[in-house]
Amino acid sequence: MSAEYAQEIRREPHDEALSVHSGRFSSDVALRLRRAWWLLLGVSVLLNVVSMAVPALIEHPLTNDRGEIQLYLDVFVEGNLPTWWSVGLLGSTAVLFGIVALLARARGARAESWGWWCGSVLIGLLSLDDHTQLHERLDRIGRQLVTFDSGFPFYWLLPGLLAGAVVAVGLLLLAMRLRDRCRWLVVAGGALLLWSALGMEAMQGLWIAADESGPLYVATYHAEELGENVGVLLLMAAAASAVSLERGPTAGGVTARYRPFGDARARSGLLSTAWPR
Repeated sequence: MSAEYAQEIRREPHDEALSVHSGRFSSDVALRLRRAWWLLLGVSVLLNVVSMAVPALIEHPLTNDRGEIQLYLDVFVEGNLPTWWSVGLLGSTAVLFGIVALLARARGARAESWGWWCGSVLIGLLSLDDHTQLHERLDRIGRQLVTFDSGFPFYWLLPGLLAGAVVAVGLLLLAMRLRDRCRWLVVAGGALLLWSALGMEAMQGLWIAADESGPLYVATYHAEELGENVGVLLLMAAAASAVSLERGPTAGGVTARYRPFGDARARSGLLSTAWPR
């Protein structure tokens, strides 16, 4: 028996143990990420339920007729608890996209890296818009373009369509550089986010023009807010699915690696970054 063959035999049990351990660790991390995602979704649903239930079930000046508690919890109102949650989701997703962009660049996937950077900037701008109510300040621009005789109130949708097209193109360019589950998460998340922000908002304007302020109108704007949150969560899941986490050869930390989808799959770039335990 040669020395090289004997050495290979001695290595095999150790290498197999490392492989099993790494696989178990990756499964544990994936399970925790899924749980975190479902927790974020649960909070989004809960906020929408509370927004509808509090004024409907509690008769009090603070919870009805634009009382302070109603205004603080209503998803239709800006600058309150649901707005803070939405801005937080958008901001977190923008940061995640930026991290994935860095990992992709370190792995040698430059085209994909630019796509993730583009998505990060666009989602960050959406977060800024949600926080500063920038879209509502575009009403003057819309009113200079056209005047609705029907009483449709949301003139900001006209310039908003242009902004939405820019976001859609940016996410599509990213999706074209991806594959499989990650690609469809980007497409589904972007489509749901934009449809909720623009399409559902247009439906609200039609209800207002038709003097409808009852359950249909309330259900529409709650569906809009929840749809936006779910769309952002799908984009967040897309970023998470583009990264694999592995325990390093030492006990010093966890290795985050980008999973290349294009030509970079054949490249030999290794460690992207390490996160301490």
